[in-house]
Amino acid sequence: MDNNVLVELVAFLVIALRIYILSGMNVNSTIDKMFGLYTLKNYNPFLGYTILFYMEIIVIAEYFMLGMLDVGLLFLAVIDIFIQYKNIFIPLVTHDKQAYLDTIIKSNFSTLTTDEYYQLSDELNKPQPIWKLYSTEFIVFLFVVWSVELSGGFGG
Repeated sequence: MDNNVLVELVAFLVIALRIYILSGMNVNSTIDKMFGLYTLKNYNPFLGYTILFYMEIIVIAEYFMLGMLDVGLLFLAVIDIFIQYKNIFIPLVTHDKQAYLDTIIKSNFSTLTTDEYYQLSDELNKPQPIWKLYSTEFIVFLFVVWSVELSGGFGG
């Protein structure tokens, strides 16, 4: 088995673990997914950080196994880190999803009317199809396979 296949396998396994853990938490909406990641980070740090930083793990695997630095995936990882910093790494410890939702909305939007707050809350709580909830993970996997196969494992 060559290193290209190993990197693709690592990417598949890390993304599959993320989807498996989140689906086991009955994730049905955007706030469910965010709260699930928040809960994992606070109450099972090893698994939580592995699932939170899945893109970085893939970038590291690509770098050490293929000697390539995937700039596109690195860009996506930086955006993901920023979103996590704003929504997951917050100074709040709670078991209540509603308290978490209130904190997220208030920290991201300083001036909201009551109607806007309830509209945003309803949008985040609205059940989403599985493909929408995990579209980022699928895009990352397809991007990894594409970049690994395109580069052939030579410098990126």
